[in-house]
Amino acid sequence: MKKLYLCLVLELCVLTMSQRTALDTSILNSIYRGYRNWLTQSYGTRNGDRMSQLRNKYKFQTEVPIDVPFPCNVTAGRSSKVPESVHHLKPGDIDVIAAMGDSVTIGAGVTSIYTFEVNIENRGIVGSIGGQGTWREYLTLPNILKEFNPKLIGYSLGDTISTDPAAQLNVAEAGAMSKDMTFMATYLVNKIKVDPRVDINKHWKLISLMIGSNDFCSNMCATSSPWTMLNDHKIDLIHTLRILRDNLPRTFVALIPPPHLKELVAAHKGRESLRCYLASMIECSCMFALQFRDQRPEYYKLIERWQEIDEEVANYPEFHRNDFTVVILPTLEDAKIPVAEDGFADLSYLNADCFHWSQKLHAL
Repeated sequence: MKKLYLCLVLELCVLTMSQRTALDTSILNSIYRGYRNWLTQSYGTRNGDRMSQLRNKYKFQTEVPIDVPFPCNVTAGRSSKVPESVHHLKPGDIDVIAAMGDSVTIGAGVTSIYTFEVNIENRGIVGSIGGQGTWREYLTLPNILKEFNPKLIGYSLGDTISTDPAAQLNVAEAGAMSKDMTFMATYLVNKIKVDPRVDINKHWKLISLMIGSNDFCSNMCATSSPWTMLNDHKIDLIHTLRILRDNLPRTFVALIPPPHLKELVAAHKGRESLRCYLASMIECSCMFALQFRDQRPEYYKLIERWQEIDEEVANYPEFHRNDFTVVILPTLEDAKIPVAEDGFADLSYLNADCFHWSQKLHAL
């Protein structure tokens, strides 16, 4: 029981770890970082029994047999000469891959079975930046790009927290908000510049960026004027992209608008459980707490406008030149959780907290 209490206390720390508080002392941070590292290493993808349980629960993709070939022709996937223009890139021309974002991009709780394990960081199997294993086990963007360019660098290597070398160029943090992007971009630029493997002027770099869910979940209902978030986000995003543009030549930025949370709210209908309700209410009170239910229509419109701002900024002429571009990837804007045979949302696409993604969803 004492261990459970400890886990619950530390779980509360997770909710505030991205914003500085009076608890941010070096000793407490060291203890908490050690706990998260232990949890990640003990209950991550290296735990064979846990992996078997998760596969039996259909939380992971079906592995592709070795006799099934890679579906694309990789022989023509890399240019014979390094392209001078970002508009002539082939998949194999990407030499460096990186990512910025929040708990989705750190792979929060992908291997979780119990709710308190949501702060496990399974970075190696995240769809946008995980390079653990191969595409047969974990269908991720890096594992696909590795088929075209085996020398690709930057992807996360396994279950790891951000301060570990294995996180590589995945600088995402749980709880990150729009206002954290400029710091994150500066940190990423510095990591790339000091990485001896990277030729900053020669190598083509792919950076994915998705932010917004924590602003929707925790900030939107905490202010009397939630619509002011939009202008703040626009300023944050422009500043962030300028940092990347001005410091990283030969860079392709994939800007991914955050998923609309109305679909996650809808996914809980018909699947009501105390575990899911409590976890979702704590992690996303603005969407799931009863006192904000009447504000949902307004919040939904705000999320839609946030997504539109991402698209507008991505199309600014200043972010499009031969050695730099920003491309919007609207895949998640209205993404819905697939439906199970009983007609309700298939929660095998979500992890133990019924909020964050399972590996099967990362692989879509």
